[in-house]
Amino acid sequence: MKNNIYLITCLICFCLVICLLPNPVEGQYRPAVDIQEWPSGKVVLTSGDTIYGPITFYRTQDVVSVLHDDGTKSCFAPVNVQYFIAQEEPSGRAYTFRSLMWNLGKAYSNFKKPTFFEQLNQGRYTLIMREEYTHKDVSRTSPLYAYNSAHNSDLYVPGSEWMDQIKGLYYVMLPDGEIVTLRNVRKDLHQLFGNKSKEVKKFVRERKLSYEKPHQVIAIVNYYNSLL
Repeated sequence: MKNNIYLITCLICFCLVICLLPNPVEGQYRPAVDIQEWPSGKVVLTSGDTIYGPITFYRTQDVVSVLHDDGTKSCFAPVNVQYFIAQEEPSGRAYTFRSLMWNLGKAYSNFKKPTFFEQLNQGRYTLIMREEYTHKDVSRTSPLYAYNSAHNSDLYVPGSEWMDQIKGLYYVMLPDGEIVTLRNVRKDLHQLFGNKSKEVKKFVRERKLSYEKPHQVIAIVNYYNSLL
């Protein structure tokens, strides 16, 4: 009996140790709402050099870093980068970010600076995205409201009275490199679509697509590109 208790105790301790050991990062990970980490990737510099390794993207600071084999990191601003690709493992899903000249959303401004955008598709009209963050107090709301809000957001910290929300901000890069802000995704897209708008609307209606779901917005822009 004593031997059985001893064995069970050892087994429990072993399981606890295994559970507490750090797990290797396989997919993307967010240590903070505006920071993403991937286990592998590459950064292609304006100098022509390419650096490989685990990628960390600091979205608010607009900085990407690469972890080297010796444990050191190299950090790069958009002015030094052509593009970088972050990759999940073992799925192999890749995320592409490009450094593009942007007027920071200020209409009629001639000042532009290199800025990272996530590229969501390929084609003459390229759908690109950045993120916006809000820190919302849900302590005075009902539990049902907090539950619904949490499940409609991209990130929620359990046990807190604050909820971090991530909102995708969409843009379209035109063939000439100009970046158009999609403040109202549906309205602004169809303004860009011009005389192809009716065909695209028919496509959206037949497939019951939404202008609020990223993968469906990608499908809409890709269909428009197929008409060109």
